Amino acid sequence: MRLPRERRIRASADFSRLRQEGSRLDCGPFLLNIGRSASATGLARFAVVVAKKSIPLAVNRNRAKRLAREIFRADPLLVPKGWEVVLIARPSILKKPLAALKRLFSVAVAGALAKDQS
Repeated sequence: MRLPRERRIRASADFSRLRQEGSRLDCGPFLLNIGRSASATGLARFAVVVAKKSIPLAVNRNRAKRLAREIFRADPLLVPKGWEVVLIARPSILKKPLAALKRLFSVAVAGALAKDQS
């Protein structure tokens, strides 16, 4: 099952903007680039990056992407409207249970949102 088109980050400029202007959080099995959207009125958007160099086998890269999308899809209200998240997967994402990944993601997003409020 795919994320709807309006919920995905697709443009290279958006990836670059998030990398430069957004917060970068190290969560162990993944990194998060999170920040406000250029158009703050839209839905929360998400993207997954899995480098072939870090996870060489295609079956494992695809599993990492599926896990990452499920983390985002599990709680649609976790990332508020007007925010964008890029999840960069590391090899250890494949060794963690989904519940632990969801917990890490929710704590990281909550921390980034709290940091932005202050």
